[in-house]
Amino acid sequence: MTLPLYRNASSSLPGRVAEGHAGLWFDKFCNTWEQRRDSWSMSGDGQRNSKLEWIRTLTRGAVGSKDQIEESALRMMRLVEGRDGTWAVFTAESRFVTGLGRSHPVENGFAWHPTLGAPYLPGSSIKGMVGAWAKEEGVTKEVADRLFGTSGQVGTACILDAIPIEPVGLEADVMTPHYAGWSEECPPGDWRSPTPIPFLVTAAGTSFLFGVMPRGGETKADMEMVEKWLREALEWAGAGAKTAVGYGRFSRNDEKRAGLKRQLSESVQRRNKQIRQEAEAREREERLASFSPVEREIQEMIDKRQDPGMPETTAIYMAVGDGRWSGDEKIEAARWLETKMKAKNQWKETTQFKNPSKDRDYNRTRQIIRWLNGE
Repeated sequence: MTLPLYRNASSSLPGRVAEGHAGLWFDKFCNTWEQRRDSWSMSGDGQRNSKLEWIRTLTRGAVGSKDQIEESALRMMRLVEGRDGTWAVFTAESRFVTGLGRSHPVENGFAWHPTLGAPYLPGSSIKGMVGAWAKEEGVTKEVADRLFGTSGQVGTACILDAIPIEPVGLEADVMTPHYAGWSEECPPGDWRSPTPIPFLVTAAGTSFLFGVMPRGGETKADMEMVEKWLREALEWAGAGAKTAVGYGRFSRNDEKRAGLKRQLSESVQRRNKQIRQEAEAREREERLASFSPVEREIQEMIDKRQDPGMPETTAIYMAVGDGRWSGDEKIEAARWLETKMKAKNQWKETTQFKNPSKDRDYNRTRQIIRWLNGE
């Protein structure tokens, strides 16, 4: 079979990589075309459905990187909370499909998050859904225009894209129009054959993170009202395509919200710890920059000693005794020991021990004095 590709590419068609961007694969690498006479088709040969086969290349495992999805969700939560907004997790009770009207060789497209490679619901779609629900609830035009904006003015409620909180399972679905392609000369009737059209959907049970935050000028009551409309719209009207036949129904999932909240708290703690460690490292580098070469070497020896429990003075005393330094450097190291031992009340030039050889601090002091005297 001849494919409309460059010669090198047609001889080695790529396969979908599990950790790759599923959206790029779905939109850009469709390779089940068939040439019939002078045209290309994906209609199949009656025994196989090329479109369905292509869709199923996306249903053999969850799509999206777990680490990237979690990182994006936590970043979105921090943004919303930092702007005094509100966020919630909603789980699909039925299959959910978004971007169905987008152009694609299989006739029905799909909305892929540009960086996560997973299905998502654009904030603009959510805003339209919430705004429509608010009008059904009888909100005044003045309030609706203020919160959701008009053709000439941006709204004060900022509704973010809804993103998954974990890798997403996809499934193949099918719609079967019975009366496609009819005209006045050839009207619809029961004698017509149905035309199955496969399309890609998000599996039921998938959870998404929704966020709403103020752009400026709202009250807390405004935000609570928008969140209420969002929850009701997702539960009763649904989101995405084909909501009239039961697709896209969501319910709030407080259990998963609590889990994300814990993750956010742990993430903040890890980030704060990292910030502290980086600050301490910078301070250490600045302090070391002001040290003499011997002082820097002493500090490095202390940091890298095999037994962290060994006293600093003991580690450096042993290093001087082993001949680590000589000349003026040895005297400088001995002076460091003198300063540290005096600070810890370990500097003893006399002893009360009957057997002076058993007084460790006394013997070390005498040895350091000899080093200070150049011995």
